[in-house]
Amino acid sequence: MKLYALLNIFLCFSAIASAQSIENAATIEYGSKNLTLDHPLLISVVLRDVETRPSVIFPEIKDLEKRSKSATSSVSTVDGRKVVIQTITQEYYAAKAGNYLIPEFNLTVNNVRLHSDETMVVFAKSSEDKNNLPTAENVEVTEADDNSQSVFLSVQTDRKEVYIRQGFAVRISLYIAENAPVEMEFYRFNAQLQGILKAIRPVNCWEENVGVEEIIKRKVTIRGRRFAEYNMYQARFFPITSEDIELPSVKLNMLVTESGRAVNVQNKLVKAFRSRPLRVVVKQLPDHPLRDQVAVGQYSLRERLSSDLVYPGESVRYMFKIEGVGNIKAIPAPVVPASSSFDIYPPEESQVVKRSYQSVIGEKTFDYFVVPRKDGEFPLGRYFHWIYFNVEKEKYDTLSSATSLEVRGDEYKLTNLSLSGSSGLYDNLENLDSSSETIDYKKILKDLTNILIVLLLVTMIWVFRK
Repeated sequence: MKLYALLNIFLCFSAIASAQSIENAATIEYGSKNLTLDHPLLISVVLRDVETRPSVIFPEIKDLEKRSKSATSSVSTVDGRKVVIQTITQEYYAAKAGNYLIPEFNLTVNNVRLHSDETMVVFAKSSEDKNNLPTAENVEVTEADDNSQSVFLSVQTDRKEVYIRQGFAVRISLYIAENAPVEMEFYRFNAQLQGILKAIRPVNCWEENVGVEEIIKRKVTIRGRRFAEYNMYQARFFPITSEDIELPSVKLNMLVTESGRAVNVQNKLVKAFRSRPLRVVVKQLPDHPLRDQVAVGQYSLRERLSSDLVYPGESVRYMFKIEGVGNIKAIPAPVVPASSSFDIYPPEESQVVKRSYQSVIGEKTFDYFVVPRKDGEFPLGRYFHWIYFNVEKEKYDTLSSATSLEVRGDEYKLTNLSLSGSSGLYDNLENLDSSSETIDYKKILKDLTNILIVLLLVTMIWVFRK
C-alpha cells in the first residue's frame, strides 16, 4: 500500500514540476549540421521569459575553433502578455573538411542544467579554395619595447568617423606572435579589465554589448605574420551627442616568463602593454526639421494588411515592420496624421535585436488596428510613412507604405459604436472605473500549484512515518 501511495505522489510531483519548468524553458539548439568551411557551426542557448541576458560559457570542441559570439533578444506581446526570448549563439569553425562528432555536454544557465546529446556535423570544402584563417589588417600596432612588436595590446574601431546615432564597434585584444620567445599569463585580469572598461567606455554613447565571458584564443594574420589574438571585450556604441569620442591609451599588465641566456634560467616579471589612443569623429546630421529625432542607419520596410477589402466599420490590422542595421531599440514609431476616413489606434510594438561585433541588426514591428469610416480606395502611404537618415546614401530617406485599402459599402455611421455619438473606441475612457483590480489568473494558478506541492510533501512524510 505504501509503495502505491509513494508511486502516485512521485508521479504527481514530477508532473507538477515539469509543468512549472515550461514557464522558464531553456534549451540548447543547433544551426545547420551540413556546412562548408567558410560557414560556422552555430550552437545556441535559447531562454524564454528572461529579461536580462545571462552569462553563458560554451564548451571547447575538439578540432573546432571558437570565434565570435552573438546575442539576440526578442520582445513581443501575445494576448496582452509580454514575451521575451533571449538567444546566445557561439560560432565554431573547422580547419579542414570532414565529419565531426560533437560529444554530449552540459551547460548551467541561471542555475538550470541544460543537456545536449552528441551529434554529427559535416563540413565540406568551400566552393572557393581559400585559407580559412581570418585576417586582422586594421589592427593599430603600438610601439613595442622591442622593434619586432611580437606582443601588443590593441584597441580597435571599425570606423574613424560616424554620424550622430550611427553605430561603431570597439574591440580590445592582446596579440602575441606565434614565434614570440616568451610565455605569458594574465595577471589579476578581472580587476584590470574593469579599470580598462571604465576608461574606454564613452559616457555620451548608447552601448550594445555582445558579452565576453571568457577569453578565447584565435589565430589571425597581421601583415602576413601569424598571431594569437586574445579578445577581452567587444561592443557597439551609438553616440547620442555630436562630441567626438576619445578612447584613451590603456594599460594591461601581464606576467611574462622570459628565457635567460643561461641554460634552464627563467625570469618572471610583470610587464605592461599599452594601446594607442584613438579618436572617433562624430558628425552632425544635415539640417532637417526632424534632425534631432530621426533614426540613423540602413533600413527597409515590410508591411502586411490582414485584408485589402473591407466594409466601413469593419476592423483591419496593418503591420508596419522596419528592419535593418542600426540602434533598433531607439527606433521611434511612425507619426500617423489624424484622418476623417479612418480610426487608427496606437500600435502594439515588438522587436528583435541581434548584437554582434560586426553590427546590430534586427527589426521593430508596429501593429495597428484600423477602422475605416467611409467607402473608397485609400493608399496607405498617405498615413503610414517613416523618415530616417540613410548612412549609405548620406541623406534623409522615407519608408512609405505601398499598400492600398479598398473600402466598399455605406458610409460608416458613428452611432454604430455608441448611441451617444461616440467617434472611437477610446471615447468616454475617463468615465471607466479603473479602481477595480484585475485578476491575475497566472499568479493564482502558480500559488495553487505551490500549495499542492507542499501538501504532497507533507503526505509523503506522513506515509514514511506511518
